Amino acid sequence: MSSMSHPPTSPPAEPATPPVTRHCMGLPAWVLGAVVLTLVKLWFTSGQPLYAIGGATHDDALFVRLADSILSGAWLGSYDCLTLAKGPFYSMWMAGVFFVGLPLTLVQQLVYVGACILLVRALLPLIPNDWLKLGIFALLLWNPMSFAGGELGRVLRQALTAPMALVLFAAAAALYVRRGEPGKRLLPWAAIFGFTWGGFWLTREDGVWILPGLAIVGGAYLVGAWRDSRGALLNIARVALVATVTAAIPILAVCALNRHYYGWFGTVEFRAAEFKEAYGALLRVTPARRIPFVPVTREMRERIYAVSPSFAELRPYLEGDTGRNWAANSSSLIHRPPQEREIGGGWFMWALRQTVAEAGHGHNAREALSFYAQIAREVNLACEDGRLSAGPKRTGFMPPWQPGNLSDLWDKSMRFSWAFATLDGFTGRTPPSYGNATQLDQFRDLTRMRLSRPADASGYEYALPHQKSLNAWKAGALQDLGEILRKLALALILAAQLTLLVRLARCVGDWRRSTFPLVLAAASWVGCASCLLVCALVDVTSFPAGSVVYFSPGYPLLFLFVVAIILDAVQVWNRSRRASAVKG
Repeated sequence: MSSMSHPPTSPPAEPATPPVTRHCMGLPAWVLGAVVLTLVKLWFTSGQPLYAIGGATHDDALFVRLADSILSGAWLGSYDCLTLAKGPFYSMWMAGVFFVGLPLTLVQQLVYVGACILLVRALLPLIPNDWLKLGIFALLLWNPMSFAGGELGRVLRQALTAPMALVLFAAAAALYVRRGEPGKRLLPWAAIFGFTWGGFWLTREDGVWILPGLAIVGGAYLVGAWRDSRGALLNIARVALVATVTAAIPILAVCALNRHYYGWFGTVEFRAAEFKEAYGALLRVTPARRIPFVPVTREMRERIYAVSPSFAELRPYLEGDTGRNWAANSSSLIHRPPQEREIGGGWFMWALRQTVAEAGHGHNAREALSFYAQIAREVNLACEDGRLSAGPKRTGFMPPWQPGNLSDLWDKSMRFSWAFATLDGFTGRTPPSYGNATQLDQFRDLTRMRLSRPADASGYEYALPHQKSLNAWKAGALQDLGEILRKLALALILAAQLTLLVRLARCVGDWRRSTFPLVLAAASWVGCASCLLVCALVDVTSFPAGSVVYFSPGYPLLFLFVVAIILDAVQVWNRSRRASAVKG
């Protein structure tokens, strides 16, 4: 990787000739162009209403409810089976946006703009001219999925995880290309990385998919610093310390609040060992007959009731109305009538949590987790002493691997990859909201947003005539523009994919041909692949996960992949030009 190593006194991958920067009103011309593009996008997206789902008590409405509790000064509110089920950072952020007094989707757009700016700023030493800076910014900014309506127009935490993923890669790249600079100039980037990671960890419970891609950039950073100087290696220790501290601050703050209010020092219960062990213990029991997408069949539950007194306490609820309702939610996937009370994988974990609360074990987190631990002990003991036929001890939510899953995983991965690359599912329009008046009023209040008009408006007028006409035109323009950009993006993505394969093949025999942008391209590609692989794995084993909602954290990395390939091509061309000049 010597081609990625540079003396500490000069920035890595410096362009062959210093770029000429034109200024206007004291600002570089490309910055003014970026401002204009940003204002145009904000004007168009201001016409998009919010898609509110008032009855989504485990998703949209949950985030709104938690934000409302935070604004009321009660942290996440009174404890129930949903209070600590999902990361609180998005609700914390929603409360902050409300306090500032700005509409939610405007700030979400500004956050994404900020992530794009940060990425360009991180890669400035690798970008030789203003036109390319502006082009890269425009490519990232006008990613069609960043202004998609439909499922991405909801109140969902994906609105934060997507830009945060881009910021994490931007900060990691910035640390690499500036690794020869004094340590104090690296610390802001380390702090950005650390705080963003803390927020990312507190937003979703499945964020591990991003680690393989970041590990590639981190590995390049370590190797480059090792080849550069001892000082660069010492900087890594400082960077790691700052990143760790800034990541720990928000995480520990949330843990402390949860300890104070709910008696448990942790972030979310889906990461708690007790809950994962209880769920894993239920999964290890061998069913008499497997039902696709049903991890714990009714027949399995009946046998577990007989050996686990704690789990038997849930029987009136799992086999009663609660179990029937959850079976109805998953019946379209498993093709079983609700009265059979077979509950699909994406729903059983929620059914378990609800029935534990209904059985009287959900007054606080400490009590609930103690009950899960007791279930785990009783079921695992029955498995070990032969009272239950079972597989090896397990923890977590992944069902036992079945014959045929591998071929299904490959098929889903290929289908998801094409849907991902084609930005399938994009729409610039927003579907009608739904929910009762009280629910929708809470959405409007907490988000400061105009909602899409419900199919049953019940007398509510969500837009005045001229505003309605202008907003409809904006949505139509975004739809048309998005369809054009999808086609252009697909051409760039396919070209970048081919280029990556050719470049990697050439670097196999001579690694000195590599560049840092090529490493960044490989890292962002791996990030996208990891995201899709997790989605495919969930889809094959538990519940449908092949939609833009699940793909959304990977879309910014897809465009980063294209950007990195472009920068790699620029460096290869500059290297070739310098070699030709030397020969001449």
